[in-house]
Amino acid sequence: MCISHPCPCAFPTPVHVDFPTVSLCISHPAVPELSVLVGLVLTLIDVVTLLGNTVVFLCPVVEKRLRTVTYMFIMSLATADFLVACLVMPFSIIYEVTGMWLFGKLFCKVWISFDVMFCTASIVTLCFISLDRYCSVVTPYHYSRRICIVMTCTVWVYSSLISFLPVMQGWNEIPGVDFDAGRECIFVTNWVFAIVASALAFFLPFMVMCSMYFFIYRASRLKATRIMSQTLEIHYHPNSKRQNHLQLENKATRTISIIISVFVLCWLPYFVLNVWLAARGSDSTSSVLLGTFKIITWLGYCNSTINPLLYAFLNRDFQHALKNSIPFFSPDPVSLPSSTLGFASSHTLWPV
Repeated sequence: MCISHPCPCAFPTPVHVDFPTVSLCISHPAVPELSVLVGLVLTLIDVVTLLGNTVVFLCPVVEKRLRTVTYMFIMSLATADFLVACLVMPFSIIYEVTGMWLFGKLFCKVWISFDVMFCTASIVTLCFISLDRYCSVVTPYHYSRRICIVMTCTVWVYSSLISFLPVMQGWNEIPGVDFDAGRECIFVTNWVFAIVASALAFFLPFMVMCSMYFFIYRASRLKATRIMSQTLEIHYHPNSKRQNHLQLENKATRTISIIISVFVLCWLPYFVLNVWLAARGSDSTSSVLLGTFKIITWLGYCNSTINPLLYAFLNRDFQHALKNSIPFFSPDPVSLPSSTLGFASSHTLWPV
């Protein structure tokens, strides 16, 4: 999500670049090889994101066990990430490689709105997935398909309200600050908008997500302890159920740690730097700092590349669907069971 997407060579205040090797502005004549390399790397990220999320759409057709209420959230996540790959990344790559915006002022606003909307939808869906997992642990199979659809629609309405509405109305703009619409596409943001948008798009979902996974971890430990106690009271066998429950607990802990760590690594640097840059103002921003911001922006985009791996490809039912549809696909022996990520549910979304 690009709440502030400046290009060092196109910033309103002229910036003298002393170290062109660290600048990502490819219009600099001294670094044509770097422009090709950057374009190839970013295109590879885009293609992998596109293919990975496409596979997430196709697998429920092959594997009936994936047709669950929970997988509807995975489909919503894949939709957001797929649209990032289709409508956000390609134009960002062209802008990055050419060093100028080629698509006009109106589409600049539309592109920025797409950027904010799809990335926000991806982040908020991750939050709802954690909420869904918490509900399944505490009250399994409690809510219906209708509630799931309402929650999914809420994600997209919420994301559109903090993207298209403020951008098209110009609530993000700073009076007196403008850019050359024929060459640039810069999301100019005042500090109020940067703080509010970052809080709604990231910090609030992040706190909910961390809280839900903490409660899931605590509930899983209590449940595992209770089961082990009952097992020991009936019959103690050190190499059977006790070891299995400990292994499950360790696997669940490891899975939750990976999910939180990847999410924080991809998005926290962007939103922290975004708020900090808005608070400092454009006059004190160096070209090196702007180049760093562009790299961090693409790190956030990479979360759309990684999501299918974390939320689908590690699931055994998903791997089974891939094996049936792709003959040469061989599942990783260190895969996670359906219950670990919580994709399996007796409440089906589509008829079997």
